[in-house]
Parts: sequence; structure tokens; C-alpha cells
Amino acid sequence: MHYQQTFDLFGVPHLASLSLIALLAVLLPISIRRLAPAAGHPLAYLIAFALLAQETSKLWIGVSNEGFSVSLLPLQLCDLAVFLTAWMLISERRRVYEVVYYWGLGGSTQALLTPDLEQAFPHPAFLLFFIGHGLVVVGVLYATIVFRLRPQIDSIPRVALITLGLATAVFVVNLWLDTNFMYLMAKPDRPSLLDWFGPWPWYLVGLIAAALVSFFVLYAPFFWSDRWKSVRSSRSGREK
Repeated sequence: MHYQQTFDLFGVPHLASLSLIALLAVLLPISIRRLAPAAGHPLAYLIAFALLAQETSKLWIGVSNEGFSVSLLPLQLCDLAVFLTAWMLISERRRVYEVVYYWGLGGSTQALLTPDLEQAFPHPAFLLFFIGHGLVVVGVLYATIVFRLRPQIDSIPRVALITLGLATAVFVVNLWLDTNFMYLMAKPDRPSLLDWFGPWPWYLVGLIAAALVSFFVLYAPFFWSDRWKSVRSSRSGREK
């Protein structure tokens, strides 16, 4: 089958995909928590299976079309987020959740907004891209709402160091294999946030700064929720 169209940033298929992911990410966990809490764990396993199936399908299609290539190694941040999200949904480990919370809602969301994608809907590459990245976001919010997992303030430096350590290792792999995993060697071909940060290697500094800012922004709802609970608790204590 031949696909003639190329991906249209913020075209109808792109916006429709973003809308569907947003609705699923919010309505699914809220519905499960309120209406069918007993289905919480089975559905988490199903999301984890779908994540792994998507990644396996993407690898199989890549090998079928091009043969094995080092570029197919799952070393992009969003690929790693897929595996970690599946693990988190099965194990409910808080430390794993902390990593995918920031990677998923920071990295995967940015990838969904500005995909490094050439193929248009309904090309398999388009479908797998949005299924994989979308289910990471769904999985993170599912664990937050259904399992009531949440990051703590000390998760910010911890996940920042993990991310920086991973980026350092992947940078070495890029030098060794002449690859561009995590876009550490060159910007994506299509428009992205990195275009605002200047040429290589200076955009890496901007990337690190943007990641740290996103970590604090993503933690902000929990910070203000804790502050509000503290204020209410203090007022209640004084009234007694």
C-alpha cells in the first residue's frame, strides 16, 4: 500500500489524535476510580500490554522494511518511557512512577505536540507513534488517579540526575554508532522546541534548562495541593 501524504503539523488528524489522547487520559482513570475500582489493576495490565505490543510492532515493521539497523534500538527517551510505563503499571513502584511522570508528561507530551514524523494518517508509523506516546500519557495519569501515586519534591533532583546520566551514556553510544538518539547530536528534521535554543551544541544547554523548568511545572500541582491542605489543617486546628 502506498501513502502519498506527509504529516501535517496541527492538521485535522494531528489535532484529532491529540484530542482523543487527552480525553482518554482524563476520562478513563476518573471513570475507573469512581465507577469500577475493581477493574483498576486488570486495566493497568492491559495498558501495559498495549504499550509493549506497540513497541514490538514498531520494531517488527522497521526490521521488515529496512532490515536491522542500530537506529532501531529503543534508546530514544520516549521509547524508554514506554517500557518504564509498562513496568510501572504492572509493579506500581513509586520510584519508577516518578521517572515516567516527568518523562511522560514532559517528553512524550512534547513529542505529541511536535512529532518528528513524516508519515500521515493512516500510515502505520503515524498510528504507532500516537498510540505509543499517547498510552504513556494515559498510563501516567492512570497511575496518578487510580493508584494515587504522586511525585515528592525530592523526586526532581533524583529524576534530573537519572536523566542526565542516561543522556551522558546515550551521547557516548551516539559517538560510537554514529546515531542521534535523544537528539543529542542534531535537532529533529521537523520543527520542535529545540529550534528555539540555537545551534548544536548550545541547544543542549537550552534542552537541559527546559527539562528542569518542566520538572518544576509538573510538580507544581502537588506543591499547591499540599500547601492548600496545610492551610486548611492549620485553620481547622485553630478553630478547635
